[in-house]
Amino acid sequence: MIKQSIEFSNFDVFAITKELDSILKNGTILNIYEVEDLLILKINTDFGKKNLIVKKDSRINLTEYDYPIPSYPSQYIISLRKLLKNRRILKITQHQFDRIIIIELSKKGENSWKFIIELFNKGNFLLLDENNIIRIAKRYKKYKDREILARKEYRFPKTHEKNFLILNKEEFKALFNNSDVEIIRDLSRKIHISGLYSEEICHRAKVNKNILGINLNDEDYENLYNSFKNLRNQLLFGEIDAHIVFDDNRNQLSVLPFEIEILKKYERTSFDSFNKAVDKYYSKIDSEALKDPKDQKIEQQIKSQEKILKNQHEYLIELKNKKKKYYEIGDLIYANLNSLEKLKMVILEAKKKDFSWEDINSRLEKAKLEKLNGTEFFEKIISSNNQLLIKINDNSIYLDLKKSIAENANNIYSKGKKAEKKLKGTVTAIEKTKEKINKLKLERDSKEAEIDFLIKKPKKRWYEKFRWFISSDGYLTIGGRDASSNEIIFKKHIDQSDLVFHTNFPGSPLTVIKNPENQKIPISTINETSEFVASYSRAWKENWGVVDVFYIFPDQVSKSPPSGEFLQKGSFIISGKKNFIKNAKTVLTIGVLIVEVEAESEETRKIFYPKLISGPNSAIKKQTENYITIIPSKSNGFTKGKLAKEILSHFIRKADENSKIWIKLLSLDEILLYLPSGISTIKVD
Repeated sequence: MIKQSIEFSNFDVFAITKELDSILKNGTILNIYEVEDLLILKINTDFGKKNLIVKKDSRINLTEYDYPIPSYPSQYIISLRKLLKNRRILKITQHQFDRIIIIELSKKGENSWKFIIELFNKGNFLLLDENNIIRIAKRYKKYKDREILARKEYRFPKTHEKNFLILNKEEFKALFNNSDVEIIRDLSRKIHISGLYSEEICHRAKVNKNILGINLNDEDYENLYNSFKNLRNQLLFGEIDAHIVFDDNRNQLSVLPFEIEILKKYERTSFDSFNKAVDKYYSKIDSEALKDPKDQKIEQQIKSQEKILKNQHEYLIELKNKKKKYYEIGDLIYANLNSLEKLKMVILEAKKKDFSWEDINSRLEKAKLEKLNGTEFFEKIISSNNQLLIKINDNSIYLDLKKSIAENANNIYSKGKKAEKKLKGTVTAIEKTKEKINKLKLERDSKEAEIDFLIKKPKKRWYEKFRWFISSDGYLTIGGRDASSNEIIFKKHIDQSDLVFHTNFPGSPLTVIKNPENQKIPISTINETSEFVASYSRAWKENWGVVDVFYIFPDQVSKSPPSGEFLQKGSFIISGKKNFIKNAKTVLTIGVLIVEVEAESEETRKIFYPKLISGPNSAIKKQTENYITIIPSKSNGFTKGKLAKEILSHFIRKADENSKIWIKLLSLDEILLYLPSGISTIKVD
């Protein structure tokens, strides 16, 4: 039976590195995060921002799922950020068909560094400088053949296996000559491939996988080598046919870069890239891990208190029985006081006459058989403790011969009273334990629900890579985030029926009201756009409360500077009359929408995701009730980082119970993208 694959093979590493290299080459590392045993690198690429995820000794892939980022980075991540951020990716390769990935990095003014990912022996991430010196590693350790130590040279692990990619026919046959090991195990060990692909080679060659090497004939060797070579050619030169294989119960079995015959009979789902298949496959596994209850600690406390309560109830019953028993025995002793006193006197008189305890015991046993008065309760004398054992109504009672029968009765009554006192204390303790359990259950039940599965972020629309808002009249307005996006808007997103906005000073977004229906744009939308331009301009950082904004028609904007002059990136030439909007306010409202996400095929529940919007208050409050308004501040406000935390807290507090769990998916990084540069404060209505 084939088991679920939970880690990459070297085949997977080969396929994934080819895809990663084509997507991430020339990309810039923006940030690094750690989520338990995951490492996540945010990378700005030619194809947009990508999240590269590496899981311990398990896998590496680009992910479209939203993993929960911890609020505070570990010291390891802080150190890694200092050395990795803003480095450009030169190329991504696999080391000698091993489960080792090399990401070559560059930085202006420095030689190339390497980020090494080892997907074996519990996994490791290492950053090497230009001299292959280990600058930082996730785990430091000494091995037989190498050392992973700070400031020491990095060495790849030695391998005794043959390289799968260059192994020839003679070398292949020599590996298994005279071997007394099953061929499937030999293939796996000696050419360093997983058991799945070893079995596939045997299957294609029509050779029994359990046959020993010494029993192979020339035809077997020929078939095995041809099978091996065809599999290698399929990996090296074949088309990627990425898919997930499922068993009969629709459970995931494996994720593969191409089809293999031993899994051909199983149901499969295909993907247009291996990355997407891997992302889907492992996100399912990660989601299962997330389903552990977030309030596990409370559940353990409840179980612990319930165990205490059970013990207390058992002890309560025991005390009740003791109380009843001791009071009954005391009553029995008093009821038979004279007979017992007579029995005691007989024993003590006999002892005075120098009878031994053995003699007294035997004489009383004989008297009891003869049913002499006073001996009916006698059982035996325990000389070592100076005690008399009697039996009344099936109750065995030990009496102290040094004390009177009345004193013995009082002692037994005292035990009953002590049990009664403990009984009252136990009842009180039970009530307190019940209160603790109820309090813990209330805490557990009142804890806000959390998302316990991974969600794929909804794909952004074309305009969402810019600053944007929908006006109160329903017009889409887009603005640049920087010089590069200003250039893109100018080249690709200005049509003749649009209006173009800017300020007279640099450091403002090139902003466009889109007007595809070529209608007259209302003054309310023009005023809202003016506020939008002012708020995302340099005016915010300078703490200007108002600023003049102008708008023009598309044919008034060009990239052609006067002869002999140079036009910087993101700058434009404006000609003709400017239409000014005086005293546009620098004030910005940021809101959050809860949008339904298209569920994946196996999902039956509705899934939502928080979507941020920003713009003038009049436009944003028409779309959501959960919003916050900010204004620039000179000194008494919040930095962008602190403001992002305040905004997230506000959104969570203001949300209804159904929305709250989805809003918690918002990251501070996402909120930061919507904030103007500079100090801000929250506007109180």
